[in-house]
Amino acid sequence: MSNLFFYGVYLLRSQSPDKRYAGRCYIGFTVNPNRRIKQHNRGKDFGGAKRTSNKGPWQMIMIVHGFPNNIAALQFEWAWQQPALSTRLKQYSELRRKKPKESHFQYNFRILCHMLNVGPWNRLPLTIRWLESEYECDFLLKPPSHMQIVSGDVLLPKSQISQRKSGEESLAPQAIWAPECHLCMQRIENPERSRIGCTNSLCKLTTHLICLANYLLSSDESNRGHYIPIAGECPLCEEKFTWVALLERKRKLQDQCVEHIEEEDDDDDGFDSDSINDNSCASDFETCGTKSGSDSDKFTDINNSEKPNLCYNDIIYELSD
Repeated sequence: MSNLFFYGVYLLRSQSPDKRYAGRCYIGFTVNPNRRIKQHNRGKDFGGAKRTSNKGPWQMIMIVHGFPNNIAALQFEWAWQQPALSTRLKQYSELRRKKPKESHFQYNFRILCHMLNVGPWNRLPLTIRWLESEYECDFLLKPPSHMQIVSGDVLLPKSQISQRKSGEESLAPQAIWAPECHLCMQRIENPERSRIGCTNSLCKLTTHLICLANYLLSSDESNRGHYIPIAGECPLCEEKFTWVALLERKRKLQDQCVEHIEEEDDDDDGFDSDSINDNSCASDFETCGTKSGSDSDKFTDINNSEKPNLCYNDIIYELSD
């Protein structure tokens, strides 16, 4: 699955001939890895970071991507940089400092191995990408099975690359909706906020966002006790998808002002479909949930007995420290 936009957290290693900087590592966030490594190597006057300026050349060893938004990626970056201060990592005393004879790369890789197995990051469909084959090694702690470990250069999503340069305009997708939720059979009163469908453009699945989340959670015993599904199967066409892919498609339909065709409802000929409001969601993954017992875990209970009148922002948990 590829998101509509690339958000990555990378690890650099210095190849400086100066022994003071050789082997040092730097962790950063980027939406364009190729451009970012060039900025680091050219120095702070060309967009590089102050901490990496004149301490290279730098190699981008690996990058973790697949985050739902830039906020989630920036929070991951900060925790990776500051494991002793992170709410979720400070309990691991072995991550507070580098071991004797352990290289800077080995230390940062050890932190990453723990992070990928700690919530909420262990629920995200992340991809761990090796960019330099000579550094590839086995993970000390195996990442969750839904995460991918790959090698090779990053290919940015097509939606992130402007097509105006070639003078081509992509056709907006078309969505066909039913006026009622296929799961609870109740009318969807606020479709621009609470309606969601399948990633298969030919599928007519129409559900409340919360109804589909509950359906996916209940279909897999491993999801018990969780609030956000990771992945699942469409109850109508059996298409397999990830939860993030569903939310990205919903955003894409809204951002492109897609014409939503409502199927006719024989029981209510006077039904008027609501038009899509591009401003209904200020941020695609912004959390509007309530705080749980921990000051760092925020989410909204999707098992609410009331009918959903929520934007998908309301049930995506906030990855904050």
